[in-house]
Amino acid sequence: MTPAVFGLGLLGAAALLSGRLHELLHLLQLEHYEISRLRVWIARRSERVQLAPAALVAGGGGVLVLLTDVAADVPSLAIALLFAGLASGYAIGRWRRPQAKPLVFTPRARRLGSLALLLGLATVVAAAYAGAQVSLPAAIAAAAATTLLSHVFADALLAAANLVLSPVQGVERRRFVKRARGRLRAVSPRVVGITGSYGKTTTKACVAAVAGLRGPAYPTPASFNSFLGVVRAINEGLDPRHRTFVVEMGAYRRGDVAALCELVQPTVGILTTVGPAHLERFGSLEAIEVAKGELAEALPPDGRFITRAEEAACQRIAERAGCPVDLFATEPHPDALVWAEEITLEEGRTRFELCIRRGASVERAPVKARLLGAHNVANLLAAATFGVESGVAADVLARVLGSIEPPAHRLAPIVNHAAGIVVIDDAYNANPAGAAAALGVLAAHPARRRLLVTPGLVELGDREDEENRKLGERAAAVCDVVVLVGGERTRPIREGLQRGGFDESGLRLVGDSSEAAALLATTTRSGDVVLFENDLPDLYSRA
Repeated sequence: MTPAVFGLGLLGAAALLSGRLHELLHLLQLEHYEISRLRVWIARRSERVQLAPAALVAGGGGVLVLLTDVAADVPSLAIALLFAGLASGYAIGRWRRPQAKPLVFTPRARRLGSLALLLGLATVVAAAYAGAQVSLPAAIAAAAATTLLSHVFADALLAAANLVLSPVQGVERRRFVKRARGRLRAVSPRVVGITGSYGKTTTKACVAAVAGLRGPAYPTPASFNSFLGVVRAINEGLDPRHRTFVVEMGAYRRGDVAALCELVQPTVGILTTVGPAHLERFGSLEAIEVAKGELAEALPPDGRFITRAEEAACQRIAERAGCPVDLFATEPHPDALVWAEEITLEEGRTRFELCIRRGASVERAPVKARLLGAHNVANLLAAATFGVESGVAADVLARVLGSIEPPAHRLAPIVNHAAGIVVIDDAYNANPAGAAAALGVLAAHPARRRLLVTPGLVELGDREDEENRKLGERAAAVCDVVVLVGGERTRPIREGLQRGGFDESGLRLVGDSSEAAALLATTTRSGDVVLFENDLPDLYSRA
């Protein structure tokens, strides 16, 4: 074997492996670098047995080179070149695959991907060297087999690289956390922590708007709600002019919220709701309740805890707070400080009467909110309760609440005036209550046809299939056309549509979000209203 043939073979192996590692590294990043979660995804898709293209390229290429080296009928250099070209084409296809949330090449991602690739190539070279001690055909066969195995078990390479790099990551993490703690001490803002199964991001935007009445407020950007995400938000965005720091606190397990509270030391805590979000990870609703309750337990005696009056789980958590508690409700409630009356959806606005208990009297003000849906009323009321605690009058609160724009991809209406089509973008919603509210918004919107595009609801554990059936039933009562994104995981939605009496001539099945977009481009007409509900193609709709 000439050096050129060996080099082309190694280039092909690198291309194959880099394409696969790019895909898995992207998914690993979405799973916050938890190898165990990545393996759950692989098991869900039966990934090990779905790699026939790579097997054909790696194994077939190796066999062809082997045969040509032995028979010498065709130059082995040409076959090696073909193998490298096919492998490179495969890798480019993987790198260019459409993604809802692309891989971000952070320093950690670059280190992890590079080391995993080097480990894979080192394995291939070692196998080829060992085979060469026997014969040239054995070396080629060993290299081809190892290339295929490295591709199939690329997650093991990532796991090994992650283990090797863990000391480096630990040092970097401690450095970033130390810097964030120092900045928090220097700025010393009032910290508002927000957690809950749903509504955190929207409530954060609402609270930041109300807090802005008393001076500059800094909400954690986008969905930065993990420990390192909040650390990054502090280091990159918090500055001395900020008087209030509004922190979204996400959780995948017990202790996540407690760790965030230990970092930022909130004096106000807001719990939006407790529900089955991420039930697959937590294992039970009881575990979710315990995790969300960590915010209430972390507040100081002179702090404030704000939560819903109507939910039993929220009330149980409120009892664990060692500070005063203020309650809000989406309907009149004897224990609520703030509540709403006469909720309606009209003219693209959510209207309601804001009611604030002031001793024996009730202060009222009409709200005309840009946030759509009854579920968003609760998010607005949480912010209003925070405002009341800060001494803001009802009419001022009503004005501020009415000015808040929907966060991106959370029931945000987009009007295409040229085509006469309205798109309601709820792509970042992933919970049953929010999906039901979104369908309510769709039903209330004047339309020639109502279309739903969704891959369904995810991470709901053993409740997932039934919740998706309910989604299908609700959609059957509202929609003229339903576009389901993904494969087998949309089956429960189809069952729900049938249960709801949906006309199957209006059902469309597509493989991913790009296919859905292409379909809509050719089928939507003036007067149509399209609801995009929970767009999660990268982790779920391929399943």
